[in-house]
Amino acid sequence: MSQVARSSGLITADTLVHSGRCKLVSIHGYNAHAQDNEIVTIYDNTVASGKVVAKILFPPFTSNAGAPSEAPTVTSLEWDMHGVICENGLYVDCSATGTPNLTVEFA
Repeated sequence: MSQVARSSGLITADTLVHSGRCKLVSIHGYNAHAQDNEIVTIYDNTVASGKVVAKILFPPFTSNAGAPSEAPTVTSLEWDMHGVICENGLYVDCSATGTPNLTVEFA
């Protein structure tokens, strides 16, 4: 049996992803800021307080400009959260230093 999940869509700032009981399936993202780290905290709540279910440090965006491919290097990360049960909801709190680009998958 496969697990079906919904996506938050692209998150770039503090966001209420879901209100009520759900399963946190995974988190995908990167930090588009060139110099500052981004810290993302995910709460089992509808606001930025209470039980923390994930706290993630996204390093700054780096570029390999001048390399033969001219392709930017972005540290894109994924966390499999193994279906963590959140009783109250999912709230994403982003620090004000970086530039988050992430999605939260939940069921």
